[in-house]
Amino acid sequence: MEKEKNNKILGLISLISTGAVDFVRNAFDEQRVTVVYYEESGDNQGVFCLAEDDDCAITYAVFTQTHRIELLLKVIENSIKPYLKADECRELCCNVYGRNRGIIEFIRSLGFASDMEGYQLRYDCGWQISLDEQSELWEREFMPDMLESFIDLFEGAYYSLNQDNGWEVDQYRNNPDTFLRALTGYESAAGVQSFWLQNQLVGACISEGQFIRDVVVAPQYQNCGYGRTILQSCVKRMSGLYPKGYIYLRVAASNTGAKRFYERNHFVECGFFAEHTYPRRTDKAF
Repeated sequence: MEKEKNNKILGLISLISTGAVDFVRNAFDEQRVTVVYYEESGDNQGVFCLAEDDDCAITYAVFTQTHRIELLLKVIENSIKPYLKADECRELCCNVYGRNRGIIEFIRSLGFASDMEGYQLRYDCGWQISLDEQSELWEREFMPDMLESFIDLFEGAYYSLNQDNGWEVDQYRNNPDTFLRALTGYESAAGVQSFWLQNQLVGACISEGQFIRDVVVAPQYQNCGYGRTILQSCVKRMSGLYPKGYIYLRVAASNTGAKRFYERNHFVECGFFAEHTYPRRTDKAF
């Protein structure tokens, strides 16, 4: 019975990301998950749990239905507050998924800082995928000697978004080894597609499980129809890998142009997401 419940909780956590599922599954194996709230019926359907390891503690609030949340918020507050102690040195994060922004606002009222928030979209499986057979793009798998091209692509494609949100604008160039390890890991799971015009990298799509993580097009090739071709190719491939599952992606709230692009290509909004970190004080009074 406990295993069945845990699997249902992991199913809810999967609405956040593949990485979240892996973290919580490992914490279940280590018996380091505290399920504070779990309901399959009633006003508030979903889970609030805390999973931890030696480096961090992460709370997950995933609700498919919320109504009259006052008591739920009190439960969340009582379970989080002990982790806000000044002598707690581990990183403390909180991920929220659902349709009720009240939970997001409440988490921030406890002192958590927003890392990212936006919309989660799901592909409308009722649409037939029709790839452009005349596309001049050449699709290739990722190879390590492509790293510099990928760095240029991601830095250029995300520069304005990162700058507008105050995020690091040179994160890929400043951390090439980390980026290479990430790309190699996604490639090992058939999660990287790159698209070329002769020797020029036009764009790429990166996926992890049932989530599309990135659809990027070099600035000089944007508004040429290439983004649609890349997205359709990614959806086609993932539909073959997960014929009975949904395909998800996330888009930052500030990236309104990207949201419109995905909606034009048959993705529909299915929820909000918000990622938070609690800012620890490193200074001590003497």
